[in-house]
Amino acid sequence: FVQEMRDMLAVLQKAYDYPVDVEFTANFLPDGSHRTNLVQCRPLPVASEGIITEVPQDIPDADLLFKAHGAVIGQSRVMAVDHMIYVVPRMYGQLPLRERYAVARLVGELTCLVVAGGAHSLLLMGPGRWGTTSPELGVPVAFGEINGVSALCEIVEMRDDLVPDVSLGTHFFSELVEGDILYLALFPDRNSNMLNRSLIEAQPNRLLELVPTAEKWESMIRVIDITRSKDAVTLNANTLSQDVFCYFDRERK
Repeated sequence: FVQEMRDMLAVLQKAYDYPVDVEFTANFLPDGSHRTNLVQCRPLPVASEGIITEVPQDIPDADLLFKAHGAVIGQSRVMAVDHMIYVVPRMYGQLPLRERYAVARLVGELTCLVVAGGAHSLLLMGPGRWGTTSPELGVPVAFGEINGVSALCEIVEMRDDLVPDVSLGTHFFSELVEGDILYLALFPDRNSNMLNRSLIEAQPNRLLELVPTAEKWESMIRVIDITRSKDAVTLNANTLSQDVFCYFDRERK
């Protein structure tokens, strides 16, 4: 089986002229034989290695918004984040399914408003899978609603009895690659991962300024304008090491 998969990947890589991501099924029969079916494959082109810069070693814990390790897709980069949209996982996880569609539409509206307002680098963070068709597993947005983001983060938490698997960007993988959108998953309960919920949720919320009728969602959806802060926010993503750090950069602004 292992050799068969190696051969399959080699043939596909040669045909596409790039490494490929594959989905497959494998049926193992009682007589010891097996049958493998290729379901789909996607080329994984990389335009360049991107910018890799060492993360400062002296970031105070109080300034670190989050750090993630283990699921980063896209080019390495260091960017100044000027806006964030954050959906609070523990609150989203308590919603009935019908209201999760309303959250998805509101996130799409907010994304468009923030980008139209001049945002250059928007970080979107929320629970579970972005773009899922199963709202119990994440936020059911369409790519056209969030295609203005610079980085997309799936937080692997929702509620105590449900920890959703991440999508690894598969719901709109090609669009992420073509749009040079960074994808990352954040596992708050794992070593080398951290989510500073209190710091994020303590930032001023522009939600009602942008959508005055959204009072119902003010505690769940936070729109943070970093340009109004006295300090910059830097996101440092190293795809090779699979590390991402996002922190207040006191010396940058």
